[in-house]
Amino acid sequence: MKRLLSGLFLSLFVIALMPVHADTYYGGYEDTVGGDYDYNDLVFSLSGSGLVLNSSGAWYPESAAALGTSGTPFWNHSSFDGPNYNVGYCIYGGGSCNGGAALDSGANFLASSTKGSVNDVTFTPGSSTATVILGIAADKNELGWFLTSDPTAINWIGGVGGSDSFTPGGTFGLVGCNDWTGSSCAGTEFFSVTSDGNGGDSTSHFAFFGPAAVATPEPGTLGLVGSGLLGLVGLRRRKVLQS
Repeated sequence: MKRLLSGLFLSLFVIALMPVHADTYYGGYEDTVGGDYDYNDLVFSLSGSGLVLNSSGAWYPESAAALGTSGTPFWNHSSFDGPNYNVGYCIYGGGSCNGGAALDSGANFLASSTKGSVNDVTFTPGSSTATVILGIAADKNELGWFLTSDPTAINWIGGVGGSDSFTPGGTFGLVGCNDWTGSSCAGTEFFSVTSDGNGGDSTSHFAFFGPAAVATPEPGTLGLVGSGLLGLVGLRRRKVLQS
């Protein structure tokens, strides 16, 4: 059996419009079950004042990653794109992503006690009226969000390469689509709350990076939540043909 890799490869880029006091997380998305699990198929940012990531996992510093192809942590694999392209290099720099420039060299990564993926990750905004900024760019991949109280009601970002400024009003999760038609998902949906859906895979298709502990916003800063960081990273969609 032979596999042929084909698809578009888009350059990685970042646009930073981060306000003071915003709490920002980066994420990486893996769009294929049984693929290379490099989590760079869509890299995004999620930002908002007082935004908190909820999970059963632990935060580890970059030094615990030992960037390469060891498979530990779960996103640290060889990429079909070429050497030094897994999401760790996108976040921490020193590889082929973004010309070697780091998105956040001081970020921690979220993983289980065995450095595996973490299921059922959600986010809670700083208040019921807090605005969250979500930005992405990718070919044929798309990202959306949903309230954990109703995971069937997905709010997709308005088009590939778009961004969304939204007020969830409560705890929410993320969902990725690996075949976006421009108006709907024609492929597989992978949820950050894996109990809601994960394409039949036991491994989460999201990797998260960010602060180990979220700082408490100073008084008055919640009024600034309409601004945010927009981190856009475009990498390719993969299509694997078997013969």
